Amino acid sequence: MINHLHIKNFMCFKELNIPTLKRVNLIAGKNNSGKTTLLDAVRILQSKGKNSIVNHILHSRKVLEKGVPETYQNLFNYKSEYNFIKINNVRIEGEWDEDGGYFFLPNSKKQEKEYLNSNIFIDSPPEHLVYVSFDSDFNTLSQLWENIVLSPQEDDIYKIVRDTIQPDLIRLDVGREIVRVRLQDTEKPVPLGTLGDGVYRILLIALSLANAQNSILLIDELELGLHYSALEKLWNMIFKYAQKWDIQVFATTHSQDVLRTFHYVADDEKYINDAQYIRLQINRKGENEAILFDGERLRESLELQLEIR
Repeated sequence: MINHLHIKNFMCFKELNIPTLKRVNLIAGKNNSGKTTLLDAVRILQSKGKNSIVNHILHSRKVLEKGVPETYQNLFNYKSEYNFIKINNVRIEGEWDEDGGYFFLPNSKKQEKEYLNSNIFIDSPPEHLVYVSFDSDFNTLSQLWENIVLSPQEDDIYKIVRDTIQPDLIRLDVGREIVRVRLQDTEKPVPLGTLGDGVYRILLIALSLANAQNSILLIDELELGLHYSALEKLWNMIFKYAQKWDIQVFATTHSQDVLRTFHYVADDEKYINDAQYIRLQINRKGENEAILFDGERLRESLELQLEIR
């Protein structure tokens, strides 16, 4: 697991230090506080600055210009005078020569320049983690399903969906363009889309957990499409399978219901040491900072009804 994060000169973060991380980390804050940027930093860290990951991040933010080296300036904090980005021990550096600008990654072993090429783009680049973006589509779900279908984890997927939102689920099938499910007391399979956005979102998160075994799972805007009544059950599943499958989870939210139900589940003695709430904010000096609440501190804060978002 990643045990800390030190981010310097990356996008909205001039500098951000998170000295401790837990198995399950919930990240919240006002708009533009850097929640998604923190997830992007973890992606770069885990890939050691892999070109396809960097480009995918820029493309998702609609700032990737193919064939234009200066496109990588979009990674740098606009207030900083430094020409490098640092995420723990991974550095992305920028220099200038007579032909214009180029950006490179120093290889920690060979100390050779690895040039970033803005022409490289892969729609779903391979990563050493699983990333569920707020706009994850059917292709993402289909790829995750292919990795676990007919495996022992397939039964766990059904259990997660049944226990959180759809107790009458029997089986499901992911086709080329549609997911069909078989329910109790129905003769024919029905399209998953007819059951509501919440079932789709739970299935996506369940598949992501199964694919993230012994790795990291990133979930942007956990609450999308979910009724608050499903959130506590979902957190139970996340904590349970994060322990069972040795997964470190980073999830972002805008929802007070997500925070409240996170607290309810994290307050269980078997989970309390695995939980951390991270509030991102701008302090009075105009600097980014992270306020940390581990399981014990979160319990005390909510009991005192403090505003922690």
